[in-house]
Amino acid sequence: MASVESFRSLARPPKAQDKTAEISAQDLTLGQHLLFSLILALPFIGLSLLAAQAGFLSNQHAHLIAKVLQAIEHRRLELIGFTYPPLPFLLTALWPHPLTPSIIASLAAGGTAWLLFYHLLKIPFPAWTKVLLLSALAFAPANLFIATQSLTEMATLFLFLVAWLAFLRFTRYGETFSGFISGLILGLAFYFNAYALFFSLLYALASPLFYEWRRLSAGERKWQADLTLVIVVSFPSLLAFFSWAYLNWVFTGNAWLFLTDPTAPLYTFFSPTELTSLDFFATVAYSLQEVIRAPLYLVSAVLVAVYVPKRLLAYFAPFWMIVVVRMFGWNYTEAMAIATYSVVAVAGIPTRTTRPWDKLLLVMAVFHLLLNLNSPYLSNELKIWEEVIRSQDRRAGDALEIQVAEWLCQQPPQSILADDRAAYRLVARCGDAKPFLLPAEGEFLMALHAPAQFVSYILVQRSSNPSLDQVSQRYAPAPPSGFRIGAIWQDWVLYQRVE
Repeated sequence: MASVESFRSLARPPKAQDKTAEISAQDLTLGQHLLFSLILALPFIGLSLLAAQAGFLSNQHAHLIAKVLQAIEHRRLELIGFTYPPLPFLLTALWPHPLTPSIIASLAAGGTAWLLFYHLLKIPFPAWTKVLLLSALAFAPANLFIATQSLTEMATLFLFLVAWLAFLRFTRYGETFSGFISGLILGLAFYFNAYALFFSLLYALASPLFYEWRRLSAGERKWQADLTLVIVVSFPSLLAFFSWAYLNWVFTGNAWLFLTDPTAPLYTFFSPTELTSLDFFATVAYSLQEVIRAPLYLVSAVLVAVYVPKRLLAYFAPFWMIVVVRMFGWNYTEAMAIATYSVVAVAGIPTRTTRPWDKLLLVMAVFHLLLNLNSPYLSNELKIWEEVIRSQDRRAGDALEIQVAEWLCQQPPQSILADDRAAYRLVARCGDAKPFLLPAEGEFLMALHAPAQFVSYILVQRSSNPSLDQVSQRYAPAPPSGFRIGAIWQDWVLYQRVE
């Protein structure tokens, strides 16, 4: 029987072809992996600092900070409730500051970049080609935005990649422990993103295609063995999914609250517009536009077809997974889709790829970068972030939002009736939730019906979705008795109690 080392040697390039590939074949210690990950995270951390200095704050991070401030300042973690997913909130709670989620996302981006580069080191390409290939993908605006302004999505991509590497060791070398590790990491990813369940099933169903049975031909394999492979990879994610559903059922009476309540899942805050489901052909057409924005994904598909054709179906599975997610009406963001294709494109390059392909990959990577630098994105938030990074000027809207938040933060505790489903950015900008009386607090409903007895101000948003914001739904048309309009800015109105 062939040893594990003999299987590894198949993926190693000849020594005469590339010195770096020979060095990369040696296993590094965990400390060395962490060190290289930290080094590659530094550019992303610097970019996060530039965005913060220019006053930019993404919707997702603002929502995380606003929820965490409530829990920390009242010393009641239960105020977060069943806001999904839980792990980004717990990580942000380590230091409830606007930079915290960006720094954690940058660290995850550094880890992702290092793991991709470590994979490239095993391919017999020139060293400079590997560096340029990874750099061209990393500096695409969509990938930089995910790496610095979307903790949930970046952490999810990082965990998907770690799970993929463990999955390969499981399927190539028959390491059962690595199979369990892959499943556990995907289960952990569920607490960052609900889409981890889809990816877990994707990994699990693909395992029979990737698994290399020893001393067995294809005809000798039994379906029970393939089923075991599927269960090993998918069980932790399924357990995480149903455990969270059970907790929702015990405490709220609705097992699927984190998927059905529009205020519960974090992905509703990726877009200010209401999410709608699309028909199949419209969803496929929309998703194909993003594939075109990631041309390296298609070139890597050609390499997979040449070297490992039986895995081509699994290679395109992320595209169809994204289509299915969008057909359910969930928001798989444009930036997340492009970043997903970029990671899959690099991680999917077969280690047996020979030198003549490196030039094509490099050309397509540069084309990928130029295409994304010169083509507008559909996401308004991504376009605003790109404009802020390029100009390094504080936008008028951000400056006004910061100024208003500073004034609101000076008011007495619980003197401002607001709903953080709409006012989460102001709470995050304030850096203090004490001046606000929010839905998670016991007096909120009483103040909503009799505001003059509880608060001095009412904060409403006239353009907000009334099904989300209870305060705006009730008082946006006109101030209640005993209140008058105190200030108006953008689409916000502040009612002040008449003393």
